[in-house]
This record gives sequence, C-alpha cells and structure tokens, in this order.
Amino acid sequence: MLYILVPAGIIAGALTNENLLMIPLLLVISAAILLLAGIHHVPVSDRKFLFLLALGALLIRLILIVSTHCFETSFIQYVKTSDAIYYEQIGRLIAEAWHNGTHLDINKNNFGYQYWNGIIYYFAGFKPDLIIIINSIASVCTGLNLYFIALKLSGSKAAKISYTLAIYFPSAILWSSLNLKDSLVIFLITLIVKHTLELIEEYKLGRVLFISLLLMALVTMRFYAGILIAVCIALSYIFAASKFPWLQRIAYSFAIVIIAGFVLQQMGYGFMGTEYILSQSFETIGEQHQNAAYGEGAFAEDVQFDSFFDALKYLPVGVVYFLFAPFPWQSIGAIRILAVPEMIFLYFLYSYFIAGFKQLWRTQRGACLFLLLFILTFGLIYSLGSANIGGIYRVRLQVIMVALLFISEGMQKSWALNKIFGRFTKKNYLMS
Repeated sequence: MLYILVPAGIIAGALTNENLLMIPLLLVISAAILLLAGIHHVPVSDRKFLFLLALGALLIRLILIVSTHCFETSFIQYVKTSDAIYYEQIGRLIAEAWHNGTHLDINKNNFGYQYWNGIIYYFAGFKPDLIIIINSIASVCTGLNLYFIALKLSGSKAAKISYTLAIYFPSAILWSSLNLKDSLVIFLITLIVKHTLELIEEYKLGRVLFISLLLMALVTMRFYAGILIAVCIALSYIFAASKFPWLQRIAYSFAIVIIAGFVLQQMGYGFMGTEYILSQSFETIGEQHQNAAYGEGAFAEDVQFDSFFDALKYLPVGVVYFLFAPFPWQSIGAIRILAVPEMIFLYFLYSYFIAGFKQLWRTQRGACLFLLLFILTFGLIYSLGSANIGGIYRVRLQVIMVALLFISEGMQKSWALNKIFGRFTKKNYLMS
C-alpha cells in the first residue's frame, strides 16, 4: 500500500490545482518517512496496536497545532516567539527567491531545515502547518525506529513499551507540534542508530552507504550531532561487532571510517569532521556555554572553562542539570511550567535505566556498548555546553529517545506498568 502512495501522490500532484498541491505533497513525504521507518516490516500481530496508538498521538498533535491558532495564552506566546518564526521566514524568503529565479545566501551550518521549509513553500505555497504535520508524522516514526530496535534486542513487550513512550513523550509531542527541526533530527538519529545496530549484526557495504546518506541529511540540520554520531559509529564498531573476527572488524571499521569520513569532508567539516573537532577546545565549549546563558532559563552564567580541570570540576553540575533540570521549584515561565511534569515522569523512568542496562549487557553486549557510547558522548557534550534550561529541554530529547531502549527493557517486569496497562494485558495488546 505504501509503495502505491508515492507514485499516486506524484500523479495527483501533476493533476492538482496549485492551492491543493499540499495534499499530494503530504502523501509523498509521509509515505517516504514511513518507508524509511520500515512500517511495512511491522509484524501482523502488532499492527493494530501500533496503528491505534499512532492515531491517538497524531490526534493530540493536531489538537495542539489547532490550539496555537485559536487561543492566546503564555504558552502560545512562547510558541509564537520561538525559533519556528525564524524557520518560517527564512523558508519563505528562499521560496520567493527561487520563484524569482534568484538565490538567497544563508549560513552554511545547519542550513538543511531552512531549505526544507523553502522547498515545501516553493511547491505548496507558504503553509507552515504542512511542515508541522510532517514533523508530527516523523515524530511518530521515531517511535517505529525504537520499536524495531527494541524488538531485535529485547522482544515484543519491550518494543511496544519503547514505542508507546516515544510517541507520547511530552516534549516529543511539543516539538513536533511546532515548525522546529527537532523531530526530523531525532528521527534521523534513531534511524542511524537502528541501521548501525543492524550493521553490527551483519556487515553490508550498502548499509554503510545508506548510513552515510542519512549522516549527510543529519549534518545539514544539526552538524555537530552528525559528526558526534559518526565518531561513535567509527569508535565503537571494532569492539561492538563481536560476531566477526578481529581482522574482519578492523577491515570493516576502516571501511566505515573511509566512507563516513569522506562524506563529512564533502560536507565541509574535514575528514570525519576533524576540521570542526580540532577547532574545538574546552575554551570554545566554555564560550558556547556562556553564549547560551541568557534569558530567564539561564544557569551557571559565570562558569569559564580555561582548562581541562575547570571543565572536569563543572561536569557533575552540568550532568545534574542535564538529567534533572528544570527542578520542580524552578517552575517560572512558560517552558519551565511545561517541563516540570515531564521531569517528574522522567525521574520515574530513570529508575528503570540501570536494570535495563544490566539485562541488555548480559544478552546484547555489542549493541549495548554502542548505545552506551552514544548516550555518554552526547550527554557529556551537552552537559558541558548547555547553560539554558530551554536549550537542555530541547537537545536532551536526542539522548532520551535512545535511553528509552534501556528503560523499556527495565520496565518489562514493572509492577506499575502492569497495573497501569492491565486492560491491555487482558487484550494481549501490550504484554504479549
């Protein structure tokens, strides 16, 4: 069915009035995202459960989208003054420039989402809500990525738990209901993680090339995330791919480094991102930290990283803020009020992380090693560079989505989960 949607959308687009072009465009893009997420590989026994949950998650997002147009509250004011306005306007200018046969120069870093807006506005007109709906679909498909990873690592029960947590996670709903790049970034990250874990199980050159293409897309939207995950893949593969002999692992790792390194070099960041990596130091991270320390959500504004020991001394504080902020007593302003209920829920989820890690370490050590390296690398870098609760609230979701794989493993024997979802248990939806 999905394979029919893409050509049907293209044909419909050719025959559609310009004002209705957004419909076939939505069909084509949505089908492409669903295919990338592998929806056609979902076991028949799970399809109804996943579909019903996805329908509910999309409905919540649509209600939130409509609410931003209908009501004036402090939250709506926050939405209207967020980065979404910037992306909308830059995309509009790009589309207008293309219609006029000219070109608009924009910053080379993180240009992908601006052009993504521009391409859609070029074909469908200035319709930001169309992009938001696509973001919502990508957010739900992030849950599919986690579902397939957990299905392979832990089984059906953990797969359903991780899927449910991912698509109903509060900040995932929030960011995907706005014209922000976070949903597409996290979708690409989890898709890369999924294919990397498959690569650890079975090496295929085509899969390496596909991961490289996904890295290219990710680098255009959030370049440092693309570089970090490429480094994680290159560093961990030789140790994580334990099914292969050492010489084979070395050869495969070398191939990964060459291909991914060449891709990053062509993107302008040096081989394997070395141009960017070598330009970074504790001083530059400290500068980024200070630049982020503005507004009502700022913290640790006076911290300076003049040496390794300064960064090491601050790191525990940064990690605590990254994991636990905003704290319940910090509920001042729209973003903190929104974040506090999520944080209380997240504290509950953290209690299952260690148990899930221990279980996966015993049964899936190679995959566990890669996932742990990803979480530590992203978590520590963000802990040092973040100095604003709003900024943490957004970038933390990249790490949380991967951490849900451990959490869902740990939750399989949860008394609370079995109690809450008892009705689903009886119907063999969740716990089968």
